[in-house]
Amino acid sequence: MEFGSDVEMQKVSHEAREFFEEILSDEEPLFVSDEATIWDLSMSTADELLERCSTYYGTVLAAADLKQPLWKLLRQLNKGR
Repeated sequence: MEFGSDVEMQKVSHEAREFFEEILSDEEPLFVSDEATIWDLSMSTADELLERCSTYYGTVLAAADLKQPLWKLLRQLNKGR
């Protein structure tokens, strides 16, 4: 079995661990490729995820933001922290 690249995810590994602990606490994945979106990792609804991110990160996301690769979303959430 061959996995996709995780070069970009490795660059945000600290941010990813924090995200998994705080936002996806009951859904921590074993591997996340650079192509993965939050929808590949979570069974939560968009409203639940948007609320959790808003509460924890203090930033407002749009539902469309959840469609981008997770590494991009993590950078967006952590921008300006």
